[in-house]
Amino acid sequence: MWVFTMGLAIVPAMVLAQRPPIERPTNPDAVLEHLPSDYASLQTTRAAVPTATQINRMMLAAARTGDARLATRAEKLIDRLPPAVLRSEGRKLRAFAMQHRHDFTAAIAELDTVIRGRPDDAEARYARAQIQLVRGRIDLARKDCAALALSIDTSLGTLCLASIALRMGGERQALSLVDRWLQAGNASASYRRHVLVLGAEAASRQGRTDADARFQQALALDVGDVRTIAAYARHLRASGRPAAAVDLLARAPSTDILLAQHALAAHEARDSGAAALAARLGRRYIDARAAGAEPELRDEADYHLTLRNDAPKALALALENFKTQRDYEDVELLQRVAKAARRPDALHELQQWARSQQLVLANGAAGP
Repeated sequence: MWVFTMGLAIVPAMVLAQRPPIERPTNPDAVLEHLPSDYASLQTTRAAVPTATQINRMMLAAARTGDARLATRAEKLIDRLPPAVLRSEGRKLRAFAMQHRHDFTAAIAELDTVIRGRPDDAEARYARAQIQLVRGRIDLARKDCAALALSIDTSLGTLCLASIALRMGGERQALSLVDRWLQAGNASASYRRHVLVLGAEAASRQGRTDADARFQQALALDVGDVRTIAAYARHLRASGRPAAAVDLLARAPSTDILLAQHALAAHEARDSGAAALAARLGRRYIDARAAGAEPELRDEADYHLTLRNDAPKALALALENFKTQRDYEDVELLQRVAKAARRPDALHELQQWARSQQLVLANGAAGP
């Protein structure tokens, strides 16, 4: 997870034919959709030349609200930047947009170009390290973290090393680095929220009682941030409190990621609304694929495993997800799904990768 964190296939004609007809409302007072409160302020006119700051604000808002339209709009504006800006900040912005739609290879290529021209660009180094962690290239992420910590930006270097430690199972070390950064009084609210969540996740995996307080501190900085809400909901579910996750998500923004957490939590809590939430989530996935978009594969796999009791389908999705995403939750899901499907052979690639990265898997399978 990183502070700039920002995923969108041809469908058979018969699927499209089953979609309901488009209705054009005649009542001018009809509410079609509630947009984020600052949506209007983020828009630019067709004739105006956008700035890198405006585009970055749109991307941060997309990450905060889960609104993919803002990310798409922001990416379209990048090519309208002045040439000098496009060669520098524009490349980083394009990388952030690519990361948002899970095109990690292209995002890395953009950041590689930036860093070749400016080896001391701390933001690009940190971004590249975070994407490499998601891709499972812990070895490459470690190189950027070391460069940051040793000479470029010790503050970002501390955060980068904390992310590495957490990914390698060193929760205690990660928490120590996070607390050191927080005590130094560093950076903006958006970075602070990111760091608080990083520390909360480390505390959660250790089973510490202060994990909730850390998540709540992060939420206090931005109660509508979907990344924080999703991480907190996962913690509540993992700590055996799905009903608390249901309460948290009942007043959360309506995004696919949060709906998936809500449906899973309601199922685990045996909530009266569980069936309706599961049906709603299933329709979201069907509609997304019919529209040519790919849902978040990790969540879709969990939906098929937990809510549809379809382990083979879940395994196919989890394996597809593992091709590009190898973060902690992706690995845990693949292990869980392979066990449910009674397919230990499906973990062969996972085990090979873990050995290559000197990673000890949570189920005790050794890395090196």
